[in-house]
Amino acid sequence: MSPELEFTALLDQWRRLTEQEGRAIASGAWAQVENFQSAKALLQPRVSEVRERIDPARHESQFRPLIDELIRLERGNQSLLDARRQAAQEQERDLNRSDRNLRQIQKSYLPPARALWQSYS
Repeated sequence: MSPELEFTALLDQWRRLTEQEGRAIASGAWAQVENFQSAKALLQPRVSEVRERIDPARHESQFRPLIDELIRLERGNQSLLDARRQAAQEQERDLNRSDRNLRQIQKSYLPPARALWQSYS
């Protein structure tokens, strides 16, 4: 297989993984997200190796649209991750606030603790 065909196949595989990763992020399937990221990390050295065997001018003209699409997909996934992270942080703040409120309410309804020693004699 020529380096150009192999590179195209690798980029297509990367695109499929990135699209699946985006769906997993959107649904909160974090184990799947990790699997897709691991698969892309394993793919990365091969992508780099094959890319080195392609003429730079040809690489730029032939593969730039595919690479731009991958960059767009990766940025979309990052935006999804940022939105999910922000939502989780807001939920954590709300839960912490509720916890504090419940503790204050609990304190107002509990009788004060009695002293164990009334006198020393």
